[in-house]
Amino acid sequence: MKHFLHLNDFSKQEIIHIFELADKLKANNEECDWLKRKTIVLFFPESSIRTRASFEKGIKMLGGDTILFPPETLDKKEDIKDVIGYLENWADMVIVRHKDLSLIEYMAEHSHIPIINAMTAVNHPCEILTDVLVY
Repeated sequence: MKHFLHLNDFSKQEIIHIFELADKLKANNEECDWLKRKTIVLFFPESSIRTRASFEKGIKMLGGDTILFPPETLDKKEDIKDVIGYLENWADMVIVRHKDLSLIEYMAEHSHIPIINAMTAVNHPCEILTDVLVY
């Protein structure tokens, strides 16, 4: 299990491997079952169109299901450590688009399932990977 919060969370070799998997999926141009029976919780604002649609379509193409919440759901008095503990009962991964990177980092510190940063006010590692893959 590995989180993806910053671009440097992965080595150069791991990123190359991710690109090879992406190329393989694109070449086959078909759906697969890598996420079969997996549930991914998404925290996305209503205004997110491209990033949210990309993640939802990708999860669906890999055989997974999604549960969507607005990111404001995380802005509560309840400790995020407790929230992620509950989510671990129902989800296999959490993808978060939230302005506060430290909140996502705190989630990851207390999570036994992968946490993916889908954009914060200071970074957007998934978009950077996509930009590098395309060019």
